[in-house]
Amino acid sequence: MKIQTLGIALLLILCGLRVSAQPRGLDIYFVDTEGGAATLIVTPQGESFLIDCGNPGERDAGRIAHVAKEVAHLTAIDALITTHWHLDHYGGVEELAKHIPIKKFYDHGIPEKSIDDPDNFPKLIAAYKAASKGVSTTLNPGDMVPMQPSSTGLSPTLRCLCARSEVIPDKPDSGKNLLAKGVDPLPPDPSDNANSLGFVLTYGAFRFLDLGDLTWNIEYKLVWPTDKIGVIDVYQSTHHGLDISNNPAVIRTVRPVVAIYNNGPHKGGSPKLTAALRATSGLQAIFQMHRNLDAKPEENAPAEFIANSDDPCKGEFIHLAVAPDAKTYTVVIGESGKPHAFETRHPAEPRPTINTIVGQPSGKVNP
Repeated sequence: MKIQTLGIALLLILCGLRVSAQPRGLDIYFVDTEGGAATLIVTPQGESFLIDCGNPGERDAGRIAHVAKEVAHLTAIDALITTHWHLDHYGGVEELAKHIPIKKFYDHGIPEKSIDDPDNFPKLIAAYKAASKGVSTTLNPGDMVPMQPSSTGLSPTLRCLCARSEVIPDKPDSGKNLLAKGVDPLPPDPSDNANSLGFVLTYGAFRFLDLGDLTWNIEYKLVWPTDKIGVIDVYQSTHHGLDISNNPAVIRTVRPVVAIYNNGPHKGGSPKLTAALRATSGLQAIFQMHRNLDAKPEENAPAEFIANSDDPCKGEFIHLAVAPDAKTYTVVIGESGKPHAFETRHPAEPRPTINTIVGQPSGKVNP
């Protein structure tokens, strides 16, 4: 009897080891900061990268900490990447650091003064320097953010595409990107949005694009005269889905399968962007962090693709999970939403001919 009991115990231990040894994929969590930004990437090795950390105060920091600790089961944020110095992107660092340790910091360089927010900048940048202990790494176009290699054979990479209004160079011997023709520039953007860091995250064939709050003219430099991005699977709406960003030349070039808006109830999620994406070959779904309360029902995604329909809201997040083999991925709203499954496209997939050019916005460029 003792031998039999010992055998069962050993079998259970072996089964437990087998379960724990199962390979994991790549996870991306889009945390609701109500028109700010906080995108948490967790690699197959369990390494974590938070791109932006929302607004000052407890609300956004608490939501990020909940997702990081209770949902992703992290004990620390390995790296915080700040795309630019607007308070809805870096303002939450002081409170977040109280909730969970942050090990490394990346940004586009710390200016002596704010371009756009001189009143709040001294306090907020002091909090950033305190959290980082005065040590942060300045990223340049083309830099690779260090990531641990995966033991499964597929290792993620995070490449910086742009910083301080400069972009990675044209690819040698590449022809002109004809999909980017016919889009006129907007007035120059003097705000720090134009200095945003932007990234492409790759895991196997899966590709995710996050350009922070980059605006129209600098976006265009990424796809003209040559395409420096390539086709992608998932597109995080640039600048929360505002019209002064999301250049149609970029959308036609990268041809996302899925778009995810980090918008607020009265900020971003532009009907013009939704129309441009719906007109793009290959698009299968648009997910919104919030229902755009200033748009018509048909100008929003269907209800099951919207994380937060009311204002005030519950602060629901969106979770994207890429399979260990990177061949498929699912998007789920919250912890118990309906999974929506998608197949990863191959980067070498041929482009269709686009015959229509989506209109562009007019007016003043604002932060």
